[in-house]
Amino acid sequence: MGFETVTLTPRIGSQVKAPLAQLLDGSLTGVLRALLEERGVLLFRGLGMTDEQQLQFGKTLGTPRHEHGTDITKVSSDKKASPIFAEYTQGTFFFHFDDTYMQYPALASVLLARTVAPQGGQTEFANTYAIYEDLPEEEQRYLDTLQAVHSQETIQRKVFSDPTKFQLSLWGEGAIPATTHPLVWQHQSGRKSLLIGETMSRIVGLEPEESDALVRRILDLAERPEYLYRHDWQIGDVLVWDNTGTMHRVVPFDLDCGRELLRVKLAGEEPIMAVGA
Repeated sequence: MGFETVTLTPRIGSQVKAPLAQLLDGSLTGVLRALLEERGVLLFRGLGMTDEQQLQFGKTLGTPRHEHGTDITKVSSDKKASPIFAEYTQGTFFFHFDDTYMQYPALASVLLARTVAPQGGQTEFANTYAIYEDLPEEEQRYLDTLQAVHSQETIQRKVFSDPTKFQLSLWGEGAIPATTHPLVWQHQSGRKSLLIGETMSRIVGLEPEESDALVRRILDLAERPEYLYRHDWQIGDVLVWDNTGTMHRVVPFDLDCGRELLRVKLAGEEPIMAVGA
């Protein structure tokens, strides 16, 4: 089997077919990195990667980031299997970028399915490059000037309106301070994407009613089918997504079903920059 790609949707997502050995030896690094930026999501099916191979594959694409005491994070709603991540699970049912509390958000994540949910549990991705590029030029120029405040507490309170002290100790603004970022990310490549998500609490400088209306209108754009790819997980699937130009969410599922994925997160390589900075 040689290298081949299959378009998953017109605006986002490609399946990559290539020998496992070729993925692990790094010979496709340049091609895959370029394809990831162009397509946002890359799917690799039926490769049967071990944990060690998943980490090795991640290293061919970037620098794995050590988090929660390991290079491979167990993504599970089971508090015994994943005591920290489980507390965040329901917040991931809303669109978000990873690491909006950081100046250098993760470049990408390499996610491997070990156990899938019998119902729900799909992951949806929205192309925020494409959303921005389709806006009228006048609106692009206006959004280029704006900043938004992001916080983990904002997205988690959509699930837990009356959080416990323990929950606030994990994701409250006292634990993870809110950050202010440009609404439009000017990338080193010259391209622009919207930096949005349900982590946004307000637009800086706008009255609350105007801010809330703009946040909702922008997020509603991400619901348009032309910008979306929904991935139905199969055991053994490996999915890589560009965390700088796509946001993602999980379709709700039974938290007790045993769904488990393994994640290698790749360290960020470029800071969030405003247009013209």
